[in-house]
Amino acid sequence: MKKRILSLVLALLMLLQLSPIAYAKDNHDLDFKERHTLEQIEKSLSSLAKTYPEITDLFSIGSSWQENEIWCLKITTKNKDDDKKTGIAVIANIHGGEQESAESALYTAIELCKEYKNTKEGKKRLDDYIIYVIPVMNPDGYIQSFVYNNRPNLRPTDHNGDGIVFSDPYTDINGDGVISVVYKGKADTLEDAREKIGMESPDWDKNGKLGDDPRTSGIDLNRTFNYQYSRYDIETDPKYNPDSKFVLGNNSWSTNGAGKAAGSEPEVKAVQKFFAKYPVDAMTTIHTGIQCVLYPWCFRQYDPNNPLDAQIPHMKDVSKEMADIMTKETGRNFYTMQSHSDYPTSAEMIDYSYGRHKINSYTVEVYAPGKSDPNAKEVFDRSKWNDDVPEEKWVFYSHDEVKSVLKLDPEALELKKDEGLWFRNTSRAQMAGKAPVDQDIMVKGCYEAIKYMINSEKPGGNDNYFLPRYLKTK
Repeated sequence: MKKRILSLVLALLMLLQLSPIAYAKDNHDLDFKERHTLEQIEKSLSSLAKTYPEITDLFSIGSSWQENEIWCLKITTKNKDDDKKTGIAVIANIHGGEQESAESALYTAIELCKEYKNTKEGKKRLDDYIIYVIPVMNPDGYIQSFVYNNRPNLRPTDHNGDGIVFSDPYTDINGDGVISVVYKGKADTLEDAREKIGMESPDWDKNGKLGDDPRTSGIDLNRTFNYQYSRYDIETDPKYNPDSKFVLGNNSWSTNGAGKAAGSEPEVKAVQKFFAKYPVDAMTTIHTGIQCVLYPWCFRQYDPNNPLDAQIPHMKDVSKEMADIMTKETGRNFYTMQSHSDYPTSAEMIDYSYGRHKINSYTVEVYAPGKSDPNAKEVFDRSKWNDDVPEEKWVFYSHDEVKSVLKLDPEALELKKDEGLWFRNTSRAQMAGKAPVDQDIMVKGCYEAIKYMINSEKPGGNDNYFLPRYLKTK
């Protein structure tokens, strides 16, 4: 009898595990103190769609070079037609290594659904607005960033010219879980005198150069939208030439890194088609690197006499409120500025969405690692997460250990008998795929700021959104 009861209980448990509700609960109630893989994020989105079918629709807006889908969760009630509601978009992780942005967007999707069930405010929000959440725009870069922090997408690229794409990817060969920068030198060689020879790799292509064909494209998707593409004369204009001493232009990633043509990358094309198909009045793209809310323009300063700039004062005010909310919610300092004042760029997403479609557009930067300096002159230095980032570490491998431990060929690396390899583990490399402390507070602060952005747009339809005739889709 006892065995029969036990069998029935086990059978019941198996049925519960296979039911949609059990699957949903297991996969979207995530611990936001932890980092989540792309697979976990996709399961969470699928779970939300199964748990809340009356308010959600999960669909792909396109795919990446590696054939990973770019998922969008549409969240709204079905009480009235879409054209009688105001559209809002939340798009994250355009830069693969900025993983806190994906976490913030996913948390936003989860909380929007939960608040619909649990609060009158949450239900009314979805009665009046359609909210589209795209947590990972750059899925290939996101996956690669669990190996080593990677900003670009993964357009097939032959970095070392051997005719093979990604022929020498970074690999953890010493088993410490970190991809190191590799230097040549003696055991007593001072840090400044060590010669950098590459990145941690078994030298897959056997050319004597470590990690010289990594899995990255060098393309910044946020310099590749079809608006003001290649605006700057970075070759001859001293303001924007990265080799110049001009303060604002002396930053190679402020102007370089764009794709080969406007909208050339599949991930960018997918988002541009999304904006052309789904009307929205406001959008935010989530990033990391500073703790700030930015607004257009990226390519030039605000001009009060230019009719194209009519909505910028509104975005400035909303940005200030969003930054204040994040400061209050997280206990860390956030500020706001026009994006061009941070540094000048062209072909960014918020310039595209505002310039092409008149969408009120915001960049929410949710995390800057390290300690704030309250006495610093620059607001950037006064606005950090105040976490303890890992200290940089150096590890030396002797000539014999290079061969016996690392399984590398000292002769191919042109090491002398008294030379070995220095492995440098940077703080950033040690944090690859790891969540910062209080990430759960971070994502909540971002969600509260996004709710303010939603409420800043009038319900009842899209007043701002404009669809140029040449972008209309069937």
